[in-house]
Amino acid sequence: MRFSAHSLHSPVIVLPEQQATVGARVASILADQRRIIEQALVQPAMGDSIQIPLTTVSLDSNFDAYVNIGFRGGRNRPSTTLLVDSGNSTLIVPSWDDIAALPNSAKNYTVLGTAKEPWESKANIVRGPIEIATATGGIYTIENCVFYACTEKPGTANFGVGCIRPWSADGWNTPKGIGVTLQAPLSYDTLYPYAAFDYAPAENVLPGEATPNVTAGSSLVLYKSPPPGYKMLDITPNLEWMSVVPKALSIGNAKTGWPGSVESPIAMVDTGGGPVFLTDPNGYVYNLAWPASTTCPLWTSKSTDCQCTGANITVELTDGTNSISYIIDTDRLPPTVRGLTLVMCKVNSYMMGMQGMNIGGISALFNSILIDYLNGRVGFRSK
Repeated sequence: MRFSAHSLHSPVIVLPEQQATVGARVASILADQRRIIEQALVQPAMGDSIQIPLTTVSLDSNFDAYVNIGFRGGRNRPSTTLLVDSGNSTLIVPSWDDIAALPNSAKNYTVLGTAKEPWESKANIVRGPIEIATATGGIYTIENCVFYACTEKPGTANFGVGCIRPWSADGWNTPKGIGVTLQAPLSYDTLYPYAAFDYAPAENVLPGEATPNVTAGSSLVLYKSPPPGYKMLDITPNLEWMSVVPKALSIGNAKTGWPGSVESPIAMVDTGGGPVFLTDPNGYVYNLAWPASTTCPLWTSKSTDCQCTGANITVELTDGTNSISYIIDTDRLPPTVRGLTLVMCKVNSYMMGMQGMNIGGISALFNSILIDYLNGRVGFRSK
């Protein structure tokens, strides 16, 4: 199993001994899904929704999700486990050689060109089907998916789910000289254009153990029609990351001045990770005193002038027309992970040089998050 990097938050699994232990646990949980892909012979009819199991891996207050995929002709071979990453908007699989070795590979998979994928590994750009085991025992197939297949080792293993407008924003998804724009894999199936992230309860995802925790029970649910109850916002155009606009932030009972006069701030929608974090160059929050002050995590060492809190926070987001707000209430978190909700820095290195915030994986534990690939929107429904 490859623990590939992502760009929008710190990695959960870093140490080699953690990789070995977690890899074995994930393999055990995904064994049933692998058997489905390996043994299924007929594609059953799909209903109005499709539930795809996700496995979460957490440590302290940080978590990631993983999904298992396969390829046509490979049902008698091990499947591929990929990091689910809303900070990426492409599919990247770690080995072209594994695909090329499949029966009828040349018929099923077409190499469109070569390029470096976003993490700089050399790769073929490939068009062909990918297969995903469903929670009900079927196989969900995305036909004509265009994706990166790495040709050098170690390859990247990343299931990008970010929706950007347009898909070729800043050339991020359009490698030079290829003449093709890559999209998030789920966006290629226009029959099921709505994807909802529904994570297991926080006490299951983040039990606060000192060692990595691997948990089943989370889902990615695909819908033919928009499911009810979501408040939708338009995704900000011409950015490399799926984002909306931060409108206001409260810490405890106090409404802060952030983002204030920051020009065009963004709120990155991250479906994994840990606390909310932000860049605050004008000093609206990072250099003031706030309740429930706590020690900042080690990953802030590459950032500038950080302050952290475990207080309740309220986040208000907008697209310029519609707005939503939600509360991250620490009473709803397990006692062992109540210590950190917000990281405020003068410059946060994980903001990729952008002004604004990342709403953090913690927001996905308080909301189900819906991506509307058809209309370029993202929605929130309180849990």
